[in-house]
Amino acid sequence: MSRNSSVPKLNQLSSDGVMGQLLAQQQTKLQILTSGQVLDGRVLEIRNKVLILDVGAKSEGLVADREFENAASFISTLKTGDMVQAVVVVPETSSGQPLLSVGKAAAESGWKRLEQAFRDKAEVDVRVEGSSRGGLSVVFDGIYGFVPTSQIGSEIAKNPQVYTGKTIKVKVSEVNKAEERAVFSERAISEAGLVARQEEALKGIKEGEKFSGRVVGIVNFGVFVQILKNGVQLDGLVHLSEISWGKTPDPTKALSIGEKVEVVVIGTSSSSKGESTGRLALSVKRTQEDPWEKQVEKFTPDQQVVKGMITKMSDAGAFIEVAPGVEGLLRFNKIPDGASLKEGAQVDVFIEEIDRKNKKIALGMVLKAKPVGYK
Repeated sequence: MSRNSSVPKLNQLSSDGVMGQLLAQQQTKLQILTSGQVLDGRVLEIRNKVLILDVGAKSEGLVADREFENAASFISTLKTGDMVQAVVVVPETSSGQPLLSVGKAAAESGWKRLEQAFRDKAEVDVRVEGSSRGGLSVVFDGIYGFVPTSQIGSEIAKNPQVYTGKTIKVKVSEVNKAEERAVFSERAISEAGLVARQEEALKGIKEGEKFSGRVVGIVNFGVFVQILKNGVQLDGLVHLSEISWGKTPDPTKALSIGEKVEVVVIGTSSSSKGESTGRLALSVKRTQEDPWEKQVEKFTPDQQVVKGMITKMSDAGAFIEVAPGVEGLLRFNKIPDGASLKEGAQVDVFIEEIDRKNKKIALGMVLKAKPVGYK
């Protein structure tokens, strides 16, 4: 009896030994995942906005929620058995499965698709991430891009905030992978007829042509002005540096929405193929006389003392506005030790030298006593 009873115990021990070896071998093959780890995954299934990948871990990896949405167009091109590069976002969720991202692979594919769409002038779907005065921030297969205000149709423009999280159709206006720049136009689809008329009107515009326009938008880098050409309304950008001959740190203090302005065309934006992208570069200040020559006539080098305002501190020194639209440079070796200079401060300086050809003025600081080492 005792002999027979010992047989199953031996068999059991043998079984446990084999099973333990198999489990140990299996565990050595499974990856221990870490955040940021890059790995290859095999597509198992795509369902309910979830991409399931076999990444050699104890559980299948999931591309879900926002990660799925950001790469939705790319994921739609995948099929069971395809290999794709993924990045670990969360090594193990509460359900025991790793959360992954295929954003890098999607972006590589996305740039190629955007370049092809640009060549074919084809429509693409983008998801709106947010809105601002400048336009809409959008994402296409992990590539973040922008739809400028001037390229948003009137329907979306009524209330752009409500489109956050939604998908809209656009055309590619600019694409530059090296600079990671992608610009889109929603109007090219929703207002295609008007856009065609505008493109035709743009062909007749030349640099130097002057227009009466109306300010329709203000952003931190300038203002958008609407002009009329052959009965067609066109929008152009007056960059911050082209608003006034003087410094314009805040465009809202220089111009206001609805204000009428005189502008001159200083250029048009073109694509890499030389085609017009539908934007005009305009200037307000160039419709006015450059005050530089007239103002410097008042200055006498090495003699005249003037009061100016520091407009910018740079590596070269302090830029000081000595007359409306006229700046001079006070180099650091002209600033005594201990002197505290900051933007917006008033300071007494004298004109050292005027370079009329390059429109430059060298300044010296008015001192009560000449410091040691002053040049």
